[in-house]
Amino acid sequence: MKAFLITTIAILAACSLSAQDYYDYDEVDALESSLENSFLKIGVGYWLPNGELSQFIDNSPLFELAYVVLDSKRNRSFELGIQLAVPQQKEFFLITDGIEDFEVEATSVINGYIKFNKYIYQKSNDKLGLGIALGIASIFVDPLETAGTQALDYDSINSVLIAPGLSWDHTFNDSSMVQFSMDVQYTPFKMERAVTRNLNSFSIVPKIAYRF
Repeated sequence: MKAFLITTIAILAACSLSAQDYYDYDEVDALESSLENSFLKIGVGYWLPNGELSQFIDNSPLFELAYVVLDSKRNRSFELGIQLAVPQQKEFFLITDGIEDFEVEATSVINGYIKFNKYIYQKSNDKLGLGIALGIASIFVDPLETAGTQALDYDSINSVLIAPGLSWDHTFNDSSMVQFSMDVQYTPFKMERAVTRNLNSFSIVPKIAYRF
């Protein structure tokens, strides 16, 4: 009986170790598969602000760099990206110290985001996807005059970024890819000590991106 118990325990321990190894290999294989299906894409677009923000910033060029991980089994992908826009100033922002008003300009716009894409249609080398991105948007600002530096004691206006979008991907025979997309970015900016404090915007962003 004692020998039987020892043998049973030994068999169970061996099975447990074997299962542990099996699942570890599965996890490693899944990770390797994800890394093999990942890529960098670079894109350009146009940032079209609407709402209160459009009173001060005009349509502006936008550049994007993103790292994409494909999950082909579930027809989806995950994306980590950064965007840079060069704002075209329509009117200067105005901030006040309670006595004087000072003009402030936007020098750059930087967005960082995480995006989930779900492919709803696939045929041959083409895919149509719906996506949603969450992140942070920042407008970097500078006063036009040195006298305004005391009233403007921050470098950027920050906001949460919510951006649903639609994309179409075409993959070539050499595995390179071109993507056309359209996003709508919601950014409820608020500018402290500004004459116009609320700078909410629903921005439309058409883009084209390329995977090498």
